[in-house]
Amino acid sequence: MSVDITTPITPGIAADWVLEVAEYGDGTAPDTTDFKRVRGIQNYTPPSATKNLEDDSDFDSGAWGSQVGTGLSHEASGTVKVPRASLAADPGQAILREAGRNVAEDGFVYFRTYKRGGTQGVQGIADASFTEGGGSRTDLTTAEFTLAGRGALAPYAVAAGAGA
Repeated sequence: MSVDITTPITPGIAADWVLEVAEYGDGTAPDTTDFKRVRGIQNYTPPSATKNLEDDSDFDSGAWGSQVGTGLSHEASGTVKVPRASLAADPGQAILREAGRNVAEDGFVYFRTYKRGGTQGVQGIADASFTEGGGSRTDLTTAEFTLAGRGALAPYAVAAGAGA
């Protein structure tokens, strides 16, 4: 009789994710030091590739349909706590806020995201939206952000010790 002694999977937590952004500027790739961490994240959905599927079935397919991927896109989104007006703005949030108030290239940001302790992440360019929320007098001030991908997600090698 054998006994299964495999180690159970210990799940990660959503707070393991790190998001860093840099200004798009003239479209020249930023230096590593240009990236600023977005602080105060309360909720985050990291980017992942989503396929656009089109029906390619025909009359010869019978009752069965068929789909084919014709494109890929990506999007990241989340919620951040916004500091009081009397306090210094978070540099990462400031980049998102400024891009969210602009269109075309002025609305773009560079981003990279990874899990703390990991060695690989993804990076890309996105059109940023940043919308501050309202609420009742006792609610905390928050903002919703969305990074709508422009082009491919590229692999990113996380520097040792990053995300601490």
